[in-house]
Amino acid sequence: MSRNLKKLGIVFATFLLILGTLPFVGLSQVKAADEQGADKITIGTIKNAAGIPAGMADNSSAFKKNNIDVEVKVYNSNTELNQAIKDGTVNVAASNLVSYASLVKSNPTWKVAGTLPGYHALVANKKYKSFKSLKGKTIAIDKNDASKQYLKKILKKHKVKYSSVKVKQIDADSDRVNSLKSGEVDAAVLEDPAISDAKGNGAKILNRQKISGDNGNVLIINNDFAKKNRSSTQILTSVMDDQIKQINRINDYGMASAPLRNFGISNKGAKIITKINVKFKKIHKVKKSDFKKAFKYAKSQKLYKGKINYKKNTLKVKNIK
Repeated sequence: MSRNLKKLGIVFATFLLILGTLPFVGLSQVKAADEQGADKITIGTIKNAAGIPAGMADNSSAFKKNNIDVEVKVYNSNTELNQAIKDGTVNVAASNLVSYASLVKSNPTWKVAGTLPGYHALVANKKYKSFKSLKGKTIAIDKNDASKQYLKKILKKHKVKYSSVKVKQIDADSDRVNSLKSGEVDAAVLEDPAISDAKGNGAKILNRQKISGDNGNVLIINNDFAKKNRSSTQILTSVMDDQIKQINRINDYGMASAPLRNFGISNKGAKIITKINVKFKKIHKVKKSDFKKAFKYAKSQKLYKGKINYKKNTLKVKNIK
């Protein structure tokens, strides 16, 4: 065999090795990310299920393996996350439609890319066994995000007037869990892992949204960043989708243990959440009806002012259908 032929064989073998070890998004997308912009992506999340796909990818270095530079910043509340969005600290965020509506007027470059997993629950101290028993009692919520929207809806469904309960503004889920445990409040609207933490403290779940449903959690992205980094944005959402698939393969939170620890879940909460059967949908376009419903609610609460425009406030990402 000639020296040139040997060199050609080595080059070909090296190519096959690289091709076999490339991550799932594919060689063409990785190359495209280099060509079309590779600015640093900073994702802001709070400590809830919507933040888990990004947390999993960060912990496993899945973003790095797919040739994108990503930093995940975790905040205690939507108030803190919205401030980071306004400050330009993050260019991507795991949020909810009501919070998005409250900030988009002053931050018009931010758009909704697609749905994310997540769900709310109404959790009460164990002596309260029905919705009617909460009349005159104090419920902790965040008036500026989807927790109040959920509370109003679920109380109405169970024929309890919103005006018949007292609400207390507590920004962070973890602080609501502590207030519930201390008896400062009688009930709280929470998201997991806080739901499981509260249950671990002996609280009772009176209602929980359908885990596999579209419950208003969304991925929002700064459009100026997305336009300059189209391929990186596509790879980002593909990586996060792959994390959701990993959770769905075993139908529980076992694959999400690292971000759950980072979110500060208690040992009792961890035992509870890992027993929950979960099946999340992949990231997909937000339904126009869900978008309008959230914005109408935000408008009624004076969180949003102006016309409701689904097309103007949504971002097209190639792999989000």
